[in-house]
Amino acid sequence: MIITIRAFSHRSRIFLIASLLACLCSPAQANRKDVVVMSNGDQLTGQVKRLQNGLLYVETDYVSGNIGLDWNQVQSVQSTATYRIVLNNGQRLEGKIEKQSGDQTKTGDFLIREATEELQVPSVTIVSIDTKKPTFWRELQGAIDFGYSFTSGNSQSALNADTSAAYQTPRWRVATSLDSTFSGRSGASNTNREDLQASFTKFLNRNSFVVALSDFLHSSQQDLQLRTTLGGGYGRYLKRTTNSNLAWLGGIVFTNESFNTTAGQPSDQNSEAVAGLQYNYVRFNFGEFDSQVRIFPGLTDTGRVRLTTNNSLTIKLRNNFHLAFTLWDNFDSRPPTTARKNELGTSSGIGWTF
Repeated sequence: MIITIRAFSHRSRIFLIASLLACLCSPAQANRKDVVVMSNGDQLTGQVKRLQNGLLYVETDYVSGNIGLDWNQVQSVQSTATYRIVLNNGQRLEGKIEKQSGDQTKTGDFLIREATEELQVPSVTIVSIDTKKPTFWRELQGAIDFGYSFTSGNSQSALNADTSAAYQTPRWRVATSLDSTFSGRSGASNTNREDLQASFTKFLNRNSFVVALSDFLHSSQQDLQLRTTLGGGYGRYLKRTTNSNLAWLGGIVFTNESFNTTAGQPSDQNSEAVAGLQYNYVRFNFGEFDSQVRIFPGLTDTGRVRLTTNNSLTIKLRNNFHLAFTLWDNFDSRPPTTARKNELGTSSGIGWTF
């Protein structure tokens, strides 16, 4: 695989290696004896890890990997660990937890013990729970996906490699992702695309947040050597539940573009507005759907509009493995005259979540 931007490719390889090391550098932790009781009377003893996307993850000594339990069917939880808790009104807390038997919708059946006070809330208002871990590497969450296809009729091959990682505290979150695709056919030119994204989110009161964005995109189909996008904005969650969330974002970004051609290309540097929506939905014991749409109307390059979207469906397999299906699209209303306005792509493969 030949990438035209050597420095960009070097950073991409470093990012992939760092993501792999993050999965391998987790130190051992003393076993706790947390107790979880289900609504049918089943009882599990182990370590309560987190509540994410409607699943309460528990690690036991007799099962390989974590067990994902339907939060709606959990009757009670007892744990001695300290957790970070997010409520559906955006409130973020840190303390010990206890879920008590009772009516989830009418009583405060979930108890949070902070350093100086206790708070009782209905368990249906809990969006997420995460263990406060002792090291940076154990706090990381993400996924690594790979896919490959080959057609003998025209000797066409396609390779995609995607990786993502995130680190979150009660007050802020840092996330980064790298998507790489390569396709080639015998007797024809090869195409490749690399997209490196990073964001820093600062949580404000309740469901509001401010975010700093960066994006580095290379696309041979659109004659794009490198587009660097830097900016930020303000956003707010429109809906937050244990299984789904919907948020909007608005702001301003600045771009610097370098194309492989000089024929009728846009300006090298531009200011753009940005408006977008992001949606996430998880179905118990099946998988997860993520969708992001952003539109960039030109401010200095008036009349030019860009639109990007990334949509992914992951289907759960055993031991944190999953199947991944992705649809992405980049639209530019005013590209160089020799380049395409639209670049649509799909990919599939198998991945591992850490």
